[in-house]
Amino acid sequence: MSFYIFNIPHSSTYVPFTEGFIGKSYLKEIELLTDHATDIIFNVEGSRKMICPFSRVFCDVERFPDSREEMEKYGMGVFYTHTDKGELMRELSADKRAIFMNAFYYNYHTKLEKLIHETIKMYKHATIVDCHSFTNTPFNRDLDKTENRPDICIGTDLYHTPIDLENNLVYYFQKQGFSVSVNSPYKGCLVPSVFLHRNKKVQAVMIEVNRNLYMTERKVLKRKTKALNKIISGFFQ
Repeated sequence: MSFYIFNIPHSSTYVPFTEGFIGKSYLKEIELLTDHATDIIFNVEGSRKMICPFSRVFCDVERFPDSREEMEKYGMGVFYTHTDKGELMRELSADKRAIFMNAFYYNYHTKLEKLIHETIKMYKHATIVDCHSFTNTPFNRDLDKTENRPDICIGTDLYHTPIDLENNLVYYFQKQGFSVSVNSPYKGCLVPSVFLHRNKKVQAVMIEVNRNLYMTERKVLKRKTKALNKIISGFFQ
């Protein structure tokens, strides 16, 4: 086992409870917003993993659970209530929110925190690799709508991301022939609140892969997915 923890929060399409969803629009959102095949692309042998078992459309474990979350105003906070186009998709009572928050959001973070503590105990530090994919064309809800998106986006945090790790990742992916940007079109990386900007033993970085590298509009290309996995494994193993 290594000190790397691969956090894969958006690869699932499973919705544990459909109550509150209006019609079937949530199914299209799942197809649109899922980070398809990231559980395969970032399946690095020997690493520790946290793979969220439910869809982000049901509960997004990457969002802040409070006023820090800027996507809440668009109805896309921890619980998505609106589609990417801004249409009402779901209605949740305060009671249901509280139940789902404890059963899914906080439960996931508790498990991740435990894994981080175990890794620190063994290696003196832990490095979270926050694993995502993104579309080549910006979503309506994207805060950064810059066109001409790169192949790879590296997300960093001034407190938790070592500059050597950032530079080495950029160099490595560029050497593989990919275009790379840092904190564009997406920025930051997940660090559980209990550690966030408090514990230097917890390092973190985000890697976002452009879906054009391994998907057509609707289909995952297995050969290209495996090739990406081999490239990513080559850096972390």
